[in-house]
Amino acid sequence: MQAQKKITEYFTVRRSTRRQGKQIQEEKMANLHKIIQTCSNEKFLEIYVCEEKGRGIKAKKCFAKGEFVVEYKGEIINSKIARIREEEYSLNENIGSYMYYFKHQGILYCVDATSETKYKGRLINHSALRPNLRTRVIDFGSSFHLILVAKRDINIGEELLYDYGERRTEVIAKNPWLLKS
Repeated sequence: MQAQKKITEYFTVRRSTRRQGKQIQEEKMANLHKIIQTCSNEKFLEIYVCEEKGRGIKAKKCFAKGEFVVEYKGEIINSKIARIREEEYSLNENIGSYMYYFKHQGILYCVDATSETKYKGRLINHSALRPNLRTRVIDFGSSFHLILVAKRDINIGEELLYDYGERRTEVIAKNPWLLKS
């Protein structure tokens, strides 16, 4: 009786290169962490100046919906310190407001991006009516970051905008453009 041959004697063994969802997610997070640490997306953003708004940012590449665009980079502080700083900054008419309040794990934080730096996220303008970015907190375990991601597909040359979320009556009274832009 002749021994039965194995299928591998006729065909090469097919190895699976399939990655599981968890592995794919871990790779995406590791890649995002690297991009944030190296600020490598900054090169895809262009500072421009216009009379109406002052400085703003335009895209130098297309961004797909959901894609990371840039970090809103600054000093992460607690809300108590942030309110004290805001009070101090308001006394100097040469200082703009670059404070972004957000909650992370139930705690209110603020990114103070008031200091002039090379980072462009702080220069992205507001639009309540047509934002193309949204903010998101990303937690890497050892650190967390406030980032801006594309709310929809964004074209080259398009101004980057997000909704500052300011709805306090007294602030809107002084800055009605917040709801009209």
